[in-house]
Amino acid sequence: MRRLAPLCLAAALLAGCASVKTVRRGALAPDARVAVMPFGGRDAETGLSLAEAFTTYLMGAGFDVVERAQLEGVLAEQKISLSGALAPGDLALVGRLAGVSAVVTGSYRVRRERVRTVTPRVKLPPVPARPGKRPQPVRQVPGEVREETRTVFSGLTVKFVGPGTGRVLLSSSAEKDYDAQSVNRALAAMAASIKKELAK
Repeated sequence: MRRLAPLCLAAALLAGCASVKTVRRGALAPDARVAVMPFGGRDAETGLSLAEAFTTYLMGAGFDVVERAQLEGVLAEQKISLSGALAPGDLALVGRLAGVSAVVTGSYRVRRERVRTVTPRVKLPPVPARPGKRPQPVRQVPGEVREETRTVFSGLTVKFVGPGTGRVLLSSSAEKDYDAQSVNRALAAMAASIKKELAK
């Protein structure tokens, strides 16, 4: 049973990687120094959380990531907001000032889905009849109906932008829908796919 667990984990990771597409269009070292910007999307807090999580996976993949406080200092000097979307010229400037090989930008789409679940109806066993009385019919208990709202992430994309030209050196995207509990699996799969692409 202990041998089976690593095999299941490996299969799960491979299944996650199958939905990720990574394309490289420029030179980028597997251990390059990069700066990760907050992801653009519905709200700044979610974008920052996704960027923080992706930073962890990029570090695990071998990248040298600029510490967030240092990046915030560079942006503050240039009067650029960390939460705002940056123009290509600003990305190139930030990349040069931070001394990185690429600035990592990300984007996501999110939607809310109402999920309705119904537990199956339960049949209660018949009550044994007493002598001289008719047996009672089997009672049917209705199922319970629950409605909840689920957050679904889709269209996860990251781009590595070169600081000199503002050219996209590498792009990776997750092509499935992920709920709030499994979105980190998508980010991990993207980092693994990027590492694999750069190792070619």
